Amino acid sequence: SKLGTGRVTPRDLLGLARSLSQLPAVREALSESTAPLLVDLGGEIDAMEDVCSFLDRALSEDPPLALADGGVIRAGWSDELDELRTVRDGARDFIASLQARERERTGINSLKVGFNKVFGYYIEITRANVGRAPEEYVRKQTLAKAERYFTPELKQWEEKVFGAEDRILNLETALFGELRQRVGAEVGRVQEAGARAAALDVLAALAEVAVRRGYVRPEVHTGF
Repeated sequence: SKLGTGRVTPRDLLGLARSLSQLPAVREALSESTAPLLVDLGGEIDAMEDVCSFLDRALSEDPPLALADGGVIRAGWSDELDELRTVRDGARDFIASLQARERERTGINSLKVGFNKVFGYYIEITRANVGRAPEEYVRKQTLAKAERYFTPELKQWEEKVFGAEDRILNLETALFGELRQRVGAEVGRVQEAGARAAALDVLAALAEVAVRRGYVRPEVHTGF
């Protein structure tokens, strides 16, 4: 029912994909049965391999509960999304590279490049070395034992990373909306597959009870 209303979550679609992935094996097993009823049932099952493959390629292996948490779309599905993630994930390498470069340029071996959620990216210099800070360093925050600065390069990187985060969320939201719409268009096929699975479940349960309780097929005589 969720598929038809568009209220499915990322994990709902992942669960659907995992369920659909079992259909080809079920259909094959039924086709090898000696019972005509099961063979016919297997022939009626739509394995939905196209939908399963689509979801497997689009969804991450462990999507979050909420779309807003990010990480819903698998790498390789969208070139634009992959590029934005590369920018975001390259922050650590950028910080290490900038720190090494600025230490060499200023001669301040204790210089640090860091980040916090309140002030963003910064270059930190101890008070003992403040006089050696280059002119292009702009003061950002004063601490008890250090000063924090930014440069045009660092500010530009910060805007790029923060912009990437926003764009990633917006793009993932749009892409997931497309997934939801595409799968929603197959709701009829999903319901049919569910009905066949339910019929098989009933037959399997009856067979299990028959074996456990020793049910036998009666022989009907009409000659009396």
